[in-house]
Amino acid sequence: MSDASIFILPLFPVPMMVLPGEVAALHIFEPRYREMVTYCRQTPQADGDFILQYKEEERSSAFATAVRILKVIHEHEDGRLDILVEGMRRVEIVDRLQLHLYHSAKYVEVEDEAEDWDNELANQVYAMHRQLLVTVTGDEPADSFYQQEGGISFKVAACSGMNFRSRAKLLKTRDETERLQMVLDHLQCTLPLIQAVLPQMHSIAGTYALSQGWIKRCPSS
Repeated sequence: MSDASIFILPLFPVPMMVLPGEVAALHIFEPRYREMVTYCRQTPQADGDFILQYKEEERSSAFATAVRILKVIHEHEDGRLDILVEGMRRVEIVDRLQLHLYHSAKYVEVEDEAEDWDNELANQVYAMHRQLLVTVTGDEPADSFYQQEGGISFKVAACSGMNFRSRAKLLKTRDETERLQMVLDHLQCTLPLIQAVLPQMHSIAGTYALSQGWIKRCPSS
């Protein structure tokens, strides 16, 4: 591995995982990371302002995502920030540097070993995920939602309830067909559960709404 293939960006370790193509909200409150965001806003990078790394207790993933700041939602009087970020590309962290109050990551790009994938499998994932979104939201997503370079696995996984550990495994997988199978396995487990529990959720919500409405109309004396 040559030095020419190693890059450096600010590092933000956090107990969450953002996948390429995913938009997420972050609350920045530590002074060192407020400094990091200030630096990133002054020197914006189209392909990623900082590295968001999944970290849980003392364990952290070597595979992470370069994210770019889309918008500062709110700047609090005490300096805290609420921001929106978008996952841009996968990286593998090879070392850490202490250049500022915050750490920076030395990283290499992560690329798939093959450009093609199983189209039949992709169609299965596409159809089942659309069904999931219709079931949960009542709205049918536009085809443009699934447009992503390199396949749809990351876009689907980001909006399917997949936990962060599973996302971390997905992030380091260098084959779109393998990722599609992982996502399909998740959808095949998740969709039936949601379909089964949804009537009960509606029943609970409806009963609660009726009860609250009746109490408001008939206050106790």
